[in-house]
Amino acid sequence: MSDRVPTVSVADGGFAGLVADDRGVSNVVGYVLVFSLVTVTIGTVFTVGLAGVEDRQEAARVANVERAFNVFDDNVRDIQRYDDPSRSTEIRLSGGTLSLAETTRVELANESGGVVLEREYRSLTYRNDETTIAYETGAWFRSDGGAAVMRSEPRFVVADSRTTIPIVMLIPDGSQSVSGDETVQVAASRRSSTGPNYAATDPGPFELTINSTYAEAWARYFDRTDGFTVTDESDDEVVVELTEGDVIYAPRVALDIELGS
Repeated sequence: MSDRVPTVSVADGGFAGLVADDRGVSNVVGYVLVFSLVTVTIGTVFTVGLAGVEDRQEAARVANVERAFNVFDDNVRDIQRYDDPSRSTEIRLSGGTLSLAETTRVELANESGGVVLEREYRSLTYRNDETTIAYETGAWFRSDGGAAVMRSEPRFVVADSRTTIPIVMLIPDGSQSVSGDETVQVAASRRSSTGPNYAATDPGPFELTINSTYAEAWARYFDRTDGFTVTDESDDEVVVELTEGDVIYAPRVALDIELGS
């Protein structure tokens, strides 16, 4: 059997023979497909990987702020326990805002509805996009655009038919807000005069009302804590009945808070 050589026509410039031979076309198509696949894969990996890196960086920034609020909480408790005059905490803003703008109100009333104690003060609040971390009344919270979670509980104690509700009051000293990427020094100083502590002499039971942005988190705390019964709850207020005896003690800790560099 003889080998046949494709005949190339001179009249058409030799293109008719090439049309019947698709080997060159297959190589080009394969190269284009492989190149497209590699390009798409690299682009996808780059996009997903970059988003993952940014998410981890954001999580690390928020975790650093949470640790700083934990330190602030410990420092405030040291001032309470050891009567230290002042303590300082460093908080890196990382593009967020730290402020003393939000207000919290605490009210204690007796059975007849008479208000025996009322306090209004500020919360230390950090905001960055949808993340909020805040300290008020001896507890701190985190919210990510939805319901807030109490990350550290207040030192409310019910024991031996006596309810102790220490009220930590934050009072701005100087600037009330600071933003940027810098590290802020939060100085907490005990006031020389914090006013009298409250000890109940009125007949119980007593009713405690907390008006706060984090009322729902407060309600969940009271639900799981003996000695408190939630009687009313809304988005910005929780009302609880103090069920353990008639002895109520509410020491007040007033702190001047300075936000500095």
